[in-house]
Amino acid sequence: MASEADKTQLETSQEFTGSENNDNGASKPSSDSGSGDAVKAVTHSVSWITYQVIITAALGGYLYGFSANAIAGTLAQPSFIAKFLSTPDAAQRTDGLLGGFLAGAMVGSLVQAPLAKHYGRRLCNAVAAGIVILSGALQAASVNIAMLLVFRVICGIGAGMVFANSPVYMSEVAPPHARGSLVGMQGVGVVTAYILCAVFNLAFSYVHSSIQWRLIFIVLTGMGVVHLISLYFLPESPRWLMEQGRDDEALAILVKLHKTKTDPNGVLAHAEATQIKAQVETEKNLPGGFWYIFTTRHLLKRAYCSILLWVMAQGTGITAIANLVPVLMGGLGFGVTLQMALGVVWTVCAVIGCGFNVVLLDRVPRVRLLVVGGFGSAAILSVMAALQKFYLGTDDGPGLNAAVAIYFIFGAFFTTTIECTAYAYGSEIWPTHLRSEGSTLVFASFFGNSIAYSAPVTVGLKNIGWKFYMIFVVVTVISTIAIWFTFPETIGLPLEEINAKFGEQVEVDLKSAVAAEVGQEKRGENITGKATA
Repeated sequence: MASEADKTQLETSQEFTGSENNDNGASKPSSDSGSGDAVKAVTHSVSWITYQVIITAALGGYLYGFSANAIAGTLAQPSFIAKFLSTPDAAQRTDGLLGGFLAGAMVGSLVQAPLAKHYGRRLCNAVAAGIVILSGALQAASVNIAMLLVFRVICGIGAGMVFANSPVYMSEVAPPHARGSLVGMQGVGVVTAYILCAVFNLAFSYVHSSIQWRLIFIVLTGMGVVHLISLYFLPESPRWLMEQGRDDEALAILVKLHKTKTDPNGVLAHAEATQIKAQVETEKNLPGGFWYIFTTRHLLKRAYCSILLWVMAQGTGITAIANLVPVLMGGLGFGVTLQMALGVVWTVCAVIGCGFNVVLLDRVPRVRLLVVGGFGSAAILSVMAALQKFYLGTDDGPGLNAAVAIYFIFGAFFTTTIECTAYAYGSEIWPTHLRSEGSTLVFASFFGNSIAYSAPVTVGLKNIGWKFYMIFVVVTVISTIAIWFTFPETIGLPLEEINAKFGEQVEVDLKSAVAAEVGQEKRGENITGKATA
């Protein structure tokens, strides 16, 4: 015979769905739709403080974006070219500066995992910000190409740490019904940084002094300071606190973040705490580390998804193109100032695309966005290659204008479909006790593929021209097909319930937990289970 508690949970679960099953498998309306409406209210709203925390956390993506893209306009600055790129090996130096940063970032994505796991998400980002501040100042002070290259690599380490850790934090503080759009703010932060980099580099192009190229790195140092200060205003991840046995602190943060006007008593927060605690207790005695991941079938599937995700996204060549927009525009015959201005326009198109992506993330299935984005990007890249083949080096005005326009179309389309989607998907598919290791795999793939396509891009375009784009097309098409047939969908699911998509056990269903909390309120009990007076 079912216990009284089991009956209560069954009743409140039926209230949540608005129906109960009869013997024929059909459903009939609940006798009390008000309770179901109450549950819907608490699971479909987001508090302003959550938005504030997410936007502040997105400064991590912003810091990465500024660190990565600071070099883009610098490569086209006359003072920089005169000092560092006037030698026969200029193309190799350019590729070294691009690839060196990404190599450092890949190391940073590996370093952040143990730091974030043992000392917390906030401390990890604080260390990363400190590295960016130090390396930014020393990039500005560089006296030769070797010094600049060394501190580009070190800057990459700090930027990679914050880039890999920030979406993990964002996914752990966001409510499940809005997690996609909120974690997608990481992408908005990145492309917003690209815009400001482009604007600063355009402004600095009017500075006729040997200090011209150093100014962007001075600004980068200031951005690192801003991010470091912002961490003071962020709470620690409640899921990380639960792992450390600090349950009361975790609950207090969840209530503060997820209490809304439609959920003044924090019903959702208490239900989340119940689910997180149960899942943490189940997972705390499980093995950890990368060996466990690669020798356990359901975790190996997660690793596969984490790696393939960025094989496709970076396979489009987006990072190489984003970092070289001013240089690519120069190859189409535009002067320095117009190169910088077109770089600004490109990044504006990208941030507009990210805005649309954020809106779509919790409305359109993640995998569908990735698949549409992959096939669409491959088609646009094919057109880009054709335009380069027929019009590059000619004086055909309409053809050259089309070659410029296709860059903007590509940037806007990629960011509308893939940019924010990839950050959200990669951060949410790992269980709590392995989320830092999972983030390492996700961003090791990000940076590894970035290096593979960005490091040789200058030499590749110089030697084989438009044919280099066909590498992007082939990789993107093949990896998108694999994503289409093998990636599980995650839209709308709590982090703990995504486990079921990979064949694992879910200890507590969030909807049932919320329904139970609503049922307690309905019976005149408070959310701690004590009767109210």
